[in-house]
Amino acid sequence: MRENVTISIKDMLNTIMMRGRDRDLIPFSIEFVTCDQKKHQGGKLIRFDAAVFVGGPSKKDKNRNPNHYENHTRNIRHLNSDRLVKIHSHLV
Repeated sequence: MRENVTISIKDMLNTIMMRGRDRDLIPFSIEFVTCDQKKHQGGKLIRFDAAVFVGGPSKKDKNRNPNHYENHTRNIRHLNSDRLVKIHSHLV
């Protein structure tokens, strides 16, 4: 049986960026809700049983800066896929 646990956004962000002793990212499970304010769509619950954080220092020559910190977003990837998904920390 799955237990619902509530943690703070700060703890959630720290958890998704955790690394093991080998410095590899530690997979985590996550549930989040979709939302597209421009298209007025969303509300779909997405569950990843094993995902990893994708990110870190970005190159300065990028044309567009996603401002993840200011926008409260992070990129994650399901372990069985190459597709990147941007999540909003308030929708986890």
